[in-house]
Amino acid sequence: MSKHVWAWLLITIIMCIAFWIRIQGIDTIPAGQFTSNDAYFYYRNAQIVSENGSLPKRDMDRWIPLGRDLEQTLPFYAHALAYSHKIVAFCIPNVSLYKVALYMPVICFCIGIGGLCLFLYRTYGLLFSVIVGVLLATLPGSIERSAAGFSDRDSWCLMLGILAVITYLIALQTDQKRKRILWTLLSGIIVYLGAMSWEGFGVFILAILFAEVWKFLTTSKEEGVLEYLIWVLTFVPVLYFTSAAYSHGEWFASHLAAFVLIPPLALLIIRTLRHISLTKTPFAEKMRLHSRSFAFGLILISLVFALVYVLNQVETFSLTTVSLQKSELMQNVSELKTPNYQYWVIRYGSVFFLGCLGLIVTQCHTWGKMGYILVIPFVTFMVSTFFRIQLNTLLENQYINLLFFGSITTIIIGLIIVAWRQHKYTRNDYIYIVFTVWLLVWVGLARDALRYDFFIGIPLAFFTATLLHFILDTLCTKLHEKKKSLQVYLKGAITIACLITIMFWTPAGAHTKRSIYAARHMRKAVPGHTQLEKTFRWMKTNLPSNAIVAAHWTYGSQLNVLANVKTIIDQDHYIQHWIHLYETHVYNGKSEQEALEFLKTHHATHIMLARNKPSVTYLNTKGSEAFVPIYPIDNFTDAKVKIWEINYPPDIKSNPKYLETRPPE
Repeated sequence: MSKHVWAWLLITIIMCIAFWIRIQGIDTIPAGQFTSNDAYFYYRNAQIVSENGSLPKRDMDRWIPLGRDLEQTLPFYAHALAYSHKIVAFCIPNVSLYKVALYMPVICFCIGIGGLCLFLYRTYGLLFSVIVGVLLATLPGSIERSAAGFSDRDSWCLMLGILAVITYLIALQTDQKRKRILWTLLSGIIVYLGAMSWEGFGVFILAILFAEVWKFLTTSKEEGVLEYLIWVLTFVPVLYFTSAAYSHGEWFASHLAAFVLIPPLALLIIRTLRHISLTKTPFAEKMRLHSRSFAFGLILISLVFALVYVLNQVETFSLTTVSLQKSELMQNVSELKTPNYQYWVIRYGSVFFLGCLGLIVTQCHTWGKMGYILVIPFVTFMVSTFFRIQLNTLLENQYINLLFFGSITTIIIGLIIVAWRQHKYTRNDYIYIVFTVWLLVWVGLARDALRYDFFIGIPLAFFTATLLHFILDTLCTKLHEKKKSLQVYLKGAITIACLITIMFWTPAGAHTKRSIYAARHMRKAVPGHTQLEKTFRWMKTNLPSNAIVAAHWTYGSQLNVLANVKTIIDQDHYIQHWIHLYETHVYNGKSEQEALEFLKTHHATHIMLARNKPSVTYLNTKGSEAFVPIYPIDNFTDAKVKIWEINYPPDIKSNPKYLETRPPE
C-alpha cells in the first residue's frame, strides 16, 4: 500500500479507538436521559426545531412570566442536532432524535481529531500525526465531555474550532491563490457556524488572529490582504445582521460583538492602514524602510485600546468572562471550581507536563535567544496555574494571581517582540503560534473554571508530539545519511516505547488506565434511576402540560423534557437575580405569605423540593391550605422528593419586586 493509504488507515483506526472508548458508558444511561444537565436544554430546542423548522423568538415554557429571549442565544447546535437527525432518519428511518443527540458528542470529537490528524500528517508526517491522535483518543480529560450521552455542545464547538483553525492554516500554507481563497472562505464559514453555536468561540478566532498578527509583524509588506478580507467578510457582517446577540447583545451576549467582531475588524483596519501608508502616501518610500516598526507600533496601540476597554468594562462582564465565578450563584456551580494539581494528573497524566515542556523546547529551538527570554514567563504561567494550591502555602492568592496575569502579559508582549525581531520565518511558525495561544487562553480559563480544561487536550498533545519529534531528530542526527531506513525504524520504535511509557507506566501518569473509567463513570446519568426520575414520570402522567412547576434551578430543563411541564428558573442562568430571589423567598422563605407572593408573581401552579430542605421552611408546617401535598401519596413526610399543588388564598397578590431582573443599586 502507498504511504497515503497507510496514513488514512492509521488515522481511521485512531478515530475508531476514540469512538469505541467514548461509547463504553452507553449501557449505563437510562432511556431518554443524558449525562449532562444542559443536554436536556439542547435536546428540547432540537425538538422544537425539528417540529417547527426554527426556534421561536421567545420560549414561553421557561422563565415565566417573561419567557426566555431566544434571540439572545446562539442556537446553531440545536439546529445541527435537528437536521442531522432528519438526514440520518432519511437513511435509517428508525433512528430517533434522542439517539442522534446521544451519540453526537462522540461523532463530533472523532471528526475533529480526524481532521486534525490529517492536517498534521500533511504538515509534519505520519509519526507526528499518530502521536497526537493516540493521545487525544485516550486522554481522560478529552473523554469526559465527548463521551456518549454528555450531549452538550462542547464536542461540537471543539470540532468547529479545530476545523476553523486547520483550514485557515492550510490557507496560509497554500501557494496557489485560488485554493488559498477557497480554504480561507471555508474557514470563515466554519467560524460563522461556531460563533453561532457558542459565546466562547472567540478564543479560536483569537488563535487565528494571532497568526495573522505574527505575519503582519514579520513581513515588510502586506501579503494576503484579500484572503483576510474575505475571511472577515464571511462571518463578521453576517453575524452582526443575522444575530441579535451580536448586534445588540444583552445578558450573556453583552460583550459578544466586542470580543468576536471587533478584533478581526481592528486588525483589518491596521493592515489596510499600513498598506495605504506603503503604497498611496507621499512618504511611502520612507515608510517601506520602517514598515515593520510601523506595524509594531500599530499593534501596541491596539493592545492599549483593548486593555482600556477591558478595564472600563470589567464590572459589566457577564457569565462569559473569567470573573463569572465570583458571583454568589456561580460559587455553587461545580464546573466553575478551581482545579488542583491532582485534577490535572488524573485527567492528563504526564501529558500536561510534557506538553508544557514541549512548548518551551519549541520556542527555544525555533526562535533562539528570543525564545530563551520567554522561558521564565512561561514557567511562571504554568507554575501559577498547575501548582496554584501548593503556592497558597507560600503566597497569598492575590500575589499568585499577580504572577499569573503578569506572566501572560509578558508572554504576549514577548511574542510580539519576537515576531518584530524575526528576520525570517517559516510557515510552521504560524502553527506554533496558533497552538501556543490556544494553550495559553484555554489553560488560563481552566485555571479558574475547570470546565474549560476539555479544550486544552489539543495543544497539550500537539506540543507533546513536538517534544518527542525533537528528541527523535536529535538522536537520529548522529546516524549517517546512508542509514535513513534505520532512522525510520528507530524513530518508530522509540515513539512506540515513549507512548507505551506515557500511557501505561504509572510513574509517568498512565492515563489510559482511566480512559474507560472516564467514559463510564466520570459522568453519571442525570437523574439516573432515582426517586427524582420516578417523580418526573409521575408528573408527566398526572400533571397537565400547562402546569408551571417551581423548583431549584438545576432541575429546570429536566422538568421541561422529562416531566413535560413549564418552569420559572433553570440552569441557563438567564436571569441570575430570579434564581437568587427564588433561593431567598421560596427555598429559604421564612413565611408562607412571602413565598406565595413570589410564586403567584411567577404564575407557579406547583412546587417541587428535591434537595435538602431547611428546617425553617414554611413547607414543613402541617395543615397549610395553600400548599397541598400531592406526591408521593404514601410516606410523604420522609420522601426525598416532594410536590405540592398551590392553592392561592384570595389575599395573595403578585408583587412586581419579584420580577426585578437585577439587584437594586
